[in-house]
Amino acid sequence: MADSSLKEDEMQTHVARNIVKHSRLILVAVLIAGGAFLLLHHAKASAAVQTVVTIEFDDGNADQYQALAMLNAHGMHATFYVNTGFIGDSSHLSWSQLQDLYAGGNEIAGHTLTHANLKHLKTADARNEVCQDRDNLLAHNFQPTSFAYPFGSFDAGTEQIVAACGYNSGRGVSGVNDTKVFAETIPPVDAYATRTPPNPKQGTTDATIEGYVMAAEQHGGGWVQLVFHHICNSCDAYSITATNFQALLNWLQADATNGSVVETTAQVIGGPVNPPVPPTIIGVNV
Repeated sequence: MADSSLKEDEMQTHVARNIVKHSRLILVAVLIAGGAFLLLHHAKASAAVQTVVTIEFDDGNADQYQALAMLNAHGMHATFYVNTGFIGDSSHLSWSQLQDLYAGGNEIAGHTLTHANLKHLKTADARNEVCQDRDNLLAHNFQPTSFAYPFGSFDAGTEQIVAACGYNSGRGVSGVNDTKVFAETIPPVDAYATRTPPNPKQGTTDATIEGYVMAAEQHGGGWVQLVFHHICNSCDAYSITATNFQALLNWLQADATNGSVVETTAQVIGGPVNPPVPPTIIGVNV
């Protein structure tokens, strides 16, 4: 009787050990499968990051208008950062031309009233430069959500002003392609301090500009903002010829096979079109 009970206990112990053993094996299998799923998911997420190129024009110079036909021919849109205090004079775009650009799908964005260096102004004056510029664009039925700092000059205080005036982003003119940062992240780490490759200058080759895009593609993708000022033959230090700009658009169109896309700043950043914000009275130091 005792022997029978002992054998029964041994059998129960053996069964229990087998259950524990198999449970552990099942748990290990589940963990391995789960880890594999996470690795696969991460790999897919990494592969999904594409290179987004934004073509941008600063200052609203009159010669930028010729970009409209070239952009239309390629089915592309750009972002035009304008100083509303200069619109309509002989060297800048007119309101009618801005409407043409906007009707063509391009973004019209803010760049202050008079291309002022915001860091050198009192807070009230800086706010007037930014807010009034945006209010002028809204009054002409544009939807300004993006801003570019004149001279690429900004600090924490100017970032706050740009946000307070209703913009969803602010752009500098450096920070990318320094051998460590090959593109701005999407979304940016700081939407009010977005980074760009060096601005193309007179003599900058298309190969150099294309290299900014390829560097991003080869290092995980991201956002590449290409900033232009003039389209002309040697009229300004910061200029690109119409021939070279056309060739760049041709290249970008062909590069779409590598997964790159061309979008406006507003498309990349997203967000609402905020209502107008009254500018601070000029001369009041706050």
